[in-house]
Amino acid sequence: MGLIRKFYAMLLLFVIFNNQLGIETKETCHYLDLMYTNWTDDRPRFVVNMTFSNVEGVASITTINEEIASPMMSLLISQQDFKEKPRIIYNVTTKLCAMQAIFNSVPIFKTLKDNMLRQSNYTFSCPLKTGVYVMTNMRANPKNPLLNMMYKRKRIFVVQGGMFEAPQHSNVDKQFHTLTTYYVTGRIVRKTCGSNE
Repeated sequence: MGLIRKFYAMLLLFVIFNNQLGIETKETCHYLDLMYTNWTDDRPRFVVNMTFSNVEGVASITTINEEIASPMMSLLISQQDFKEKPRIIYNVTTKLCAMQAIFNSVPIFKTLKDNMLRQSNYTFSCPLKTGVYVMTNMRANPKNPLLNMMYKRKRIFVVQGGMFEAPQHSNVDKQFHTLTTYYVTGRIVRKTCGSNE
């Protein structure tokens, strides 16, 4: 018990000392450093054009030329270093219209989802209607707890997934039809807040 009191007393002295002398402690943030990006699409039915930038973020234009009756979405986030097996952070495959509720139930993903919807006209509706869907400058907030949780100095992260069309009838022999896939690798770097903006 005495050790805990000493710790708090030292912490209080440190805070007072810093405030008295005007010493500024710099806040750290976590930024994405993208290393490799790739995507596919199902032209001419489902056309995706994407750009990736460490500064500007992710932008995409998706043109859907034919309604997708039963869209499915998958997302896998993993982390690894070169000597270890990948560590799965998050893995989900579900109907597109159920994805928003899943993101809302995980606070660190809810922030990313809300940010995406603010910067785009994307939808989580089933069926997925024809049209042009645009997302611009989608970036992860450097103070997002997900980046802090995933930060490991010698590890890379992988984000992969896609959108698929489920068979119209419950025929177990029929495979999902791939509409688009994406694969992104990178690392998370820790810097003083504002240094990457």
